[in-house]
Amino acid sequence: MLSKKSEGEGQILTFFSMASAVGKTVLAVNFAAALAERGFRVCLADLDLQFGDVCNYLALAPEQTLYDYSEANEATRNAAAFVTPTAFGFDVLAAPKELDEAFIMNAEIVSSAVSQLQEAYEFVILDTTTGFSAINLSLLELTDVLYLPCVVDFIPSIKNLKCGIDTLHKLQFDWQRVRLILNRNKAETQISVKDVEALLGRPFQYFIGNDYRGVTLSIKEGKPVVLTDKDSRLADEISNVISSELGEQEESGGFSKWFSGLWK
Repeated sequence: MLSKKSEGEGQILTFFSMASAVGKTVLAVNFAAALAERGFRVCLADLDLQFGDVCNYLALAPEQTLYDYSEANEATRNAAAFVTPTAFGFDVLAAPKELDEAFIMNAEIVSSAVSQLQEAYEFVILDTTTGFSAINLSLLELTDVLYLPCVVDFIPSIKNLKCGIDTLHKLQFDWQRVRLILNRNKAETQISVKDVEALLGRPFQYFIGNDYRGVTLSIKEGKPVVLTDKDSRLADEISNVISSELGEQEESGGFSKWFSGLWK
């Protein structure tokens, strides 16, 4: 079970998946931008340590990364001093630049950095690597809200999602903290969403449409869709998710009220 957070600490929002190419980084970047636009202090930590794409997406050239944090004096290091500011109102803690640097990282170092970021930001968004690694398991213990992006156009991805959900149950992860996001909704596929929900034993909470052109252009320009193409369906749907989570829209469930109540 997740430990209870003390009042005043930043909230940790983790993007996690059991399959690659489900849009995890795109959603994490746009969540960060949308929350920052609403006036929150936000840091996006790229914790896909070997193949992180956050800096590529945002066209950032960070001077310092998580690796530099790990090499600093343990007694005095502070993760907030190693972030890279963006032009979009949020900061980024970059993944290591080299593969050999990524191998040095361990769960203790990464968890320490995330905990320190909580002290400086209202939201710390984690873009994690795929699967249940030792580092990801440690991050789950810190997570307040777990977002599981997935697609239903590929049978192995659905199988992995089912396996991942079953594993979260075995870990006794509080399901009230989980949000299933169907990404690339209504893409060309013969797989029924209802059939997938029946297999998973639970519905998707959010649906994000398929907008390959918009995402490709966003990455090419190094700018989040929610800030640069606000009239697009993709930007509108992501913004609606944020509004719902913050309680800006009327919701029937109690989770949104809990989430928005953190800031009253």
